[in-house]
Amino acid sequence: MLHCFYSLSSPRCLKNDNEMKTKFPPATACRDHNKAGQEMCYVCLQRAQRNSPLYYSEERKRRETEDERLLQQYQMLKDQETFFKHQMRNLASREQNQKNAAYNLGVAEAMRIHKNEKPEFYKSFLFDKRPFSPEIKALKREEHFQSLLKQMDNRRKKELNQRENKELMERLEQVQLTEELAAQRAKYIEDKMKETECYKRALDAQIKNKFPQLPISEPDSFEPIFGENEDDLWVEKRKREQNYMKHQLETAAKHKRKAILDQLVDQRRDLLMLQNTQKEHLADRNAELERVNRMNQSLQEDWERSAEMKRQRDLEEKAFERAADKLFLLDQCEKYQRCKQCQRSTSNVGHSNLWPLNKYLRGSRLFV
Repeated sequence: MLHCFYSLSSPRCLKNDNEMKTKFPPATACRDHNKAGQEMCYVCLQRAQRNSPLYYSEERKRRETEDERLLQQYQMLKDQETFFKHQMRNLASREQNQKNAAYNLGVAEAMRIHKNEKPEFYKSFLFDKRPFSPEIKALKREEHFQSLLKQMDNRRKKELNQRENKELMERLEQVQLTEELAAQRAKYIEDKMKETECYKRALDAQIKNKFPQLPISEPDSFEPIFGENEDDLWVEKRKREQNYMKHQLETAAKHKRKAILDQLVDQRRDLLMLQNTQKEHLADRNAELERVNRMNQSLQEDWERSAEMKRQRDLEEKAFERAADKLFLLDQCEKYQRCKQCQRSTSNVGHSNLWPLNKYLRGSRLFV
């Protein structure tokens, strides 16, 4: 949208400026003039002269008071409406309770009257075709008697059946027990016969393998009867003892060799363990030395860096002391005067991105 307005150099603007000058006293400094000591630019001066303050505090207070009054009135109306509804509900409930009480009173009175009044006739009737009472009782008695007899017969039959079933079960148990006893007796006899047969076979084998009996005593015998093969027995016994001794020596030597081998294996294992422990100790020692060297090198580098930083700070402090009167930015900007509001130079008369619509219309501008 394009807006056309007059520049500050137009006659109308000059006229307004003259009017403003007559209304307001000329201000040659900003409102913060005492702080900065800088004069206002032309644009800020014109804006300050044209600004007219408006105060809405009284209007706001009046509106708040009116709103509070309306809110109170609305709350009072709501309370009155609620109270009226509550009264109406109480009144309706009271009327309904009165109606219920009157109805209950009437019903109770009617029941009392109906209970106290006497009947005009007795409530009994005569039937012409009704049979005599004794015959009916006799029929019922006969029916009850037949029912009792039937119950007794059923009970007797039930007891008889139970007794027969019990006797049958007892006989079956006796037969089963007899069969079990017979089977156990037959098994016992069979086992006994087998045992007897085993004993018989054992005795037959003993009789068959029986050693020859001693020779008949001969008083005039010239050759020895006992101890004929003592040399052979002694040689056999000595040979057996030698074999036993040889076996024991071999076993002892075998155990000794095994103990020596186990000892050598243990020594080898201990040696390997010691070598591994030594290697680990050397590796840990080398790692610790490397860590200490790295730490020392890092500390040395930090110290050198700190020394360099300290030297740099000392140089900066010396340079700051030499240039103390020209170091601060505010001291350097004292020679440049700026407007406190727009921070432009005091020679500012208004610069914007506006260009003339027509070079022949000097005072017109276009606002983009």
